[in-house]
Amino acid sequence: MRRIAVIGGGIAGLSAAYDLQKSGKIQVVLLEASNRLGGKIETVREQGCLIELGPDSVFSTKPWAGELMTEIGLADEFIAPLTSEFSILSKGKLHPVPRALVGLIPTASTALESVGFLSTAAKRRFLAEADVKPGGSEDESIASFFRRRLGTRFSQLVAEPLLAGIHGGDPTKLSMLAMYPSYKGLEQTYGSLSAKPHTPATPGKAGPPPGFVTLRGGLESFVDRLVQCLSSVEIHLSEATRSLLPKSGGLRLEGDGFAGEFDEVILAVPSFAAAPLLQTCAPRASELLASMRTVSTAAAAFGYPISAFKSPPKGSGFLVPFSEPCEITGCTVVSNKWAKRAPEGVVLLRAFMGQEGQPSVDDQDDEELLNASQNALERLVGATGAPLFRRLGRWPRAMTQYEVGHLDLLDDIEAGLGDLPIRLVGSAYRGNGIPDCVRQGRAAAQAIIDGL
Repeated sequence: MRRIAVIGGGIAGLSAAYDLQKSGKIQVVLLEASNRLGGKIETVREQGCLIELGPDSVFSTKPWAGELMTEIGLADEFIAPLTSEFSILSKGKLHPVPRALVGLIPTASTALESVGFLSTAAKRRFLAEADVKPGGSEDESIASFFRRRLGTRFSQLVAEPLLAGIHGGDPTKLSMLAMYPSYKGLEQTYGSLSAKPHTPATPGKAGPPPGFVTLRGGLESFVDRLVQCLSSVEIHLSEATRSLLPKSGGLRLEGDGFAGEFDEVILAVPSFAAAPLLQTCAPRASELLASMRTVSTAAAAFGYPISAFKSPPKGSGFLVPFSEPCEITGCTVVSNKWAKRAPEGVVLLRAFMGQEGQPSVDDQDDEELLNASQNALERLVGATGAPLFRRLGRWPRAMTQYEVGHLDLLDDIEAGLGDLPIRLVGSAYRGNGIPDCVRQGRAAAQAIIDGL
């Protein structure tokens, strides 16, 4: 029986271990450096509120997470957002964004009539997208692509916060080909984003309905159920791997309290954690992995009595453009977005911090981050008085920056691994959302199974 080590107990590593175990032909050992599984997925409860300290939903038009959730018996737990309306911060004020604009596909001018944060010239430029000549097929930044196609102002205020801000990234650096290839594909195929109706990919038949969805008990229930399914996987928590060395056609793995030889290894860890493990056996890959830039983020949750607001906040929250001065990068009104996340009469807010080009959250202590985000919420949504509670989640170096040329960099890294039986999966590589991490983990497992 082949022995496979999965290093990293985030959702990519857990997904890989799940499929490897299912084959019935593989002995699987999973090693996690921290004292818990799930990586950035963490659900906590505070005074009757359900709080996600990491991601709060999955994009089900990428079907891979929904399919796995369904497979392990969570289909009845899917819930959809109560509202998808959100706002953009512009010149210190919040402005609602019409739903028709969220897809970034120019449509009838009626969608723009109520938009107060765009000038007439910016609206006209957006609607003239079909007249813009297509660019080349080479990689470019999110800012370059959308400013070219939709106009600078629309891109800065809508496209860039939507597509770059949620990744803590600088839109002038992040790669279109690595992050949003479908938009590049539309331009290359049809010459315009509006030349063909922009319909999302059809999710798997067994998956949740299209859109953003979450689980009734929080996303950590996905982790918990998946771990329950790993009945024959040998799991080691608080076990940091220190080295990987070629050994007898496989690899020898050594950690603080664990050592063993394996036929193959799935490295489901961030690039900065993978780099030192490969320093001896794959120095070029190690060097390239160490060069990948990351951003630390934090999420602060606040519970307020509804009486703390003259007018309770509307919609699901707001985003902050890269150029707008603000202590936070966005906010979710959790109690508006998801059902039963807070008791009646309580407004649950979640503010986000950490972005490329901004002061690092690593340089501020918990109290400073909580105070800064609370001040922003007081100013922008009118929260007054002391909150019922404050809760902070920190994610050091959580966001790998998929900069222009990212896919070429990954090709070079994989070439640097040579014939070593090592597979890299996770948010640092080929997709950083939960569905993409599930896809990568399961694909790595399937490749190993196919090679038996």
